[in-house]
Amino acid sequence: MKRLLLRLLPARAAAQITVIVIGSLVLANAVTIAVLLVLLPPELKRVPNLPYVTELVAISRTIEAAPTPAAKATIIDAALVSHPRLTRLPPDAQPSLRDPSWPDRQMLDNLKDQFGSTVQVLMLDSLPGQGGPPPFALRFADGSGLAMAPEPRTPPPRGQAFIFYLAVMIALLASLVGLLSLWAARAVASPLSRLAEAVDRFDPDRDDIAAPEQGPIEVKRLASAFGGMAARIRRLVDDRTRMLAAVSHDLRTPITRLRLRADEIADDKQRRAIVADLVLMERMVGGALSYLRDGRASGSIVATDVPALLQTICDDFADLGHIVVYEGPIRASALCDADQMMRAVTNLVDNAIKFGGSVLVRLDDSDSAVIAVDVEDDGPGIPPDEREKVFAPFYRSDLARTLKQGSGFGLGLSIVRAIAEAHRGELTLADRDGGGLRARISWPRRLVAERGRP
Repeated sequence: MKRLLLRLLPARAAAQITVIVIGSLVLANAVTIAVLLVLLPPELKRVPNLPYVTELVAISRTIEAAPTPAAKATIIDAALVSHPRLTRLPPDAQPSLRDPSWPDRQMLDNLKDQFGSTVQVLMLDSLPGQGGPPPFALRFADGSGLAMAPEPRTPPPRGQAFIFYLAVMIALLASLVGLLSLWAARAVASPLSRLAEAVDRFDPDRDDIAAPEQGPIEVKRLASAFGGMAARIRRLVDDRTRMLAAVSHDLRTPITRLRLRADEIADDKQRRAIVADLVLMERMVGGALSYLRDGRASGSIVATDVPALLQTICDDFADLGHIVVYEGPIRASALCDADQMMRAVTNLVDNAIKFGGSVLVRLDDSDSAVIAVDVEDDGPGIPPDEREKVFAPFYRSDLARTLKQGSGFGLGLSIVRAIAEAHRGELTLADRDGGGLRARISWPRRLVAERGRP
């Protein structure tokens, strides 16, 4: 039952609070009505006499208290003059034969309890010249009597009209309470939403999670806790980077000494094998340092002529004898770190050359909010189940598992993805039309413009 109720609640916190408040209000009113119907004393459940019936009772009490018939006649005459709706009860007046409604029956019982058997209480069908609700009359022991016609009033809604009236009143009440509850709930939930957005955008190299200025103290404490966690993450990343960079850098010195000592080995075959291993180690250390350096956000984010940058990369590879062609607009400006973006595209082109013959570099400038660079090759591509794995550092697919000259160490795509994420963007891999692989690096323009500070 609890799971069903939780499933029926809306997803947003403000809507949940509003539904809970309205439901609690309806439930509280229902319980109150039930308790009153069960526990209320019987005398309080009875319908009180209407004003015109109360007036009739007061006049009748005054008449009964008159000491003489003459005084009684004088009181009656004065009452008839001062109360236009008061008339003498005709001698042949008979009580109404129709079944009285529940309120009329309650008032008849009230009058009978007050006067007892000395006065006959009657509910008439109508009085001459009077309409509306039924009048009440009292007949005294001497045969005289008085009848009081009710004041004209709008009859209460009955049947479907009453149900409609009740539904409208409940709807208005629920709307008013719902709007107030929604306003109050949004005041509580909005700081949480802003905090969630700040956490989603959090970058350990740039951002600080500040506590919201408004909202409950619990939300401020939560934001403060997130800020502390972000600071710890930043320190952890910095410590890890410094440690790995120091290890990679310090390895260069013993590798250099080993190369110098290897030159003294007389066996030419053995010397070449050792030197080749040392060169491989140098490349691995260089790749690790490059990953640590380019995997961090840079502060030099400026307006860059992206087509010129891409054309320069294509020309550099073409000068080395590779078929690398640029396709796209001649002019297109975007905010980015030019050095990092050149490194990212260069890595993509280098990978495409290793596994394909010709490479196409295309700039997609059609979206005003996002700019994208596609690097396409005609190689064997990457299977779908491998595309997420190749982003892991030092992971190499089956086609590049052997360590040989120019094969790489599985850091190229990791560096590209790190650069893309540093620009609030992403790197995606997909099949190229006609075979091959299409690697796309995209990043939002305005987001980088707003948050491009180091």
